[in-house]
Amino acid sequence: MKIKSDLKKTIGIIIIIIFFTIEKLCASGFLPVKDDSLHFEVLLNNKMLSEAHLDIKFIESLETTSNRLIMLSSVNKFYLLGRGGLKPVGQKIADTINSFAYTPDGFLMVIRNKEICYIDSTGNLARLRKLPCRNMKISAGKNAMYLYDQNKDKEKYALCILAKGGKFDTLVVVHSPITSVVEMDKKILFSMDNALFSFDPKNKELKAIASLQQDKKIISATIDTSSNTIYLSTENALYAIKDSRLINLTDEFGGMLKYYINGLLVFDTEKIFLIRIIGIEDILASKTKNTTNNNQPTETLTNSSIISLVKEKLSDELIIKIINRSRADFNMSANAVIALTNQNVSSAVIEAMEKAMENNPNGQ
Repeated sequence: MKIKSDLKKTIGIIIIIIFFTIEKLCASGFLPVKDDSLHFEVLLNNKMLSEAHLDIKFIESLETTSNRLIMLSSVNKFYLLGRGGLKPVGQKIADTINSFAYTPDGFLMVIRNKEICYIDSTGNLARLRKLPCRNMKISAGKNAMYLYDQNKDKEKYALCILAKGGKFDTLVVVHSPITSVVEMDKKILFSMDNALFSFDPKNKELKAIASLQQDKKIISATIDTSSNTIYLSTENALYAIKDSRLINLTDEFGGMLKYYINGLLVFDTEKIFLIRIIGIEDILASKTKNTTNNNQPTETLTNSSIISLVKEKLSDELIIKIINRSRADFNMSANAVIALTNQNVSSAVIEAMEKAMENNPNGQ
């Protein structure tokens, strides 16, 4: 349910803004970002928590309210970040909060164990329905909620939809944990391991959009709907996809993402810092203008990347699409091809790798 209005009024409606230029951030050692056209709003960090005498272990979930407050949570308590700083809100939850998100019409949905719940009029969790597995994550679309499985050590992982009226359905099943889900142009974008995919629920079409290097695992994604820019993060890097180009923004930090009031929120729950980055659009415009890779992502695929995709049990068709959309630096020597075959890489994929190197012999 919606947070009670009296609690909202107590906290206020304006996010506390602390402006720092890049030079000040670098001088303090907080964020060593090099581009001086960016600005940061530091919304929360360890020092602020310490000064407020708060010791909180946040979960990896982040929301914004209709009153322009930021909602965070520990495993059993919600917090709102606003004019008065970080304030607890509502009652302590008896069970563990795993994930939360607002529905399109403003109700707070919470995942606990194997249930999806809502906040009732007393401030307690009330069960809405049972879920197919424990500790799923939840995110909001324009007209529906998406639930996804990121529990490890399973053979199959489901992406599900909860539509208005309580209709629940499984959209797609994949072979790796799903780490984030967002909606864009009536399509559902989701990440798993180092790749981002697009799923069209109308025709059930699954496409690969971009892939990072094998050791870079995507942990969060968000959309700037005004410019159709996709933002991705790993634990220590930020990327943007603009006009089909994958652009590295920084290799200095990452975290949970949310696009918010013309800026990008980045929340690192381990280091405990929450910032809003302003000015990314100018950086993207500059980098896009100077990009000459004809709409191809900037990351480079290697033999190890392909073996990793095969182990994730992606279809040959999907792997070939990733190859065709990416820079490639494959080793196609006789011994390397034998090694690929021994790792169950199909002849069709190997042929696509060979064609990629013929078209881009220098890995361009």
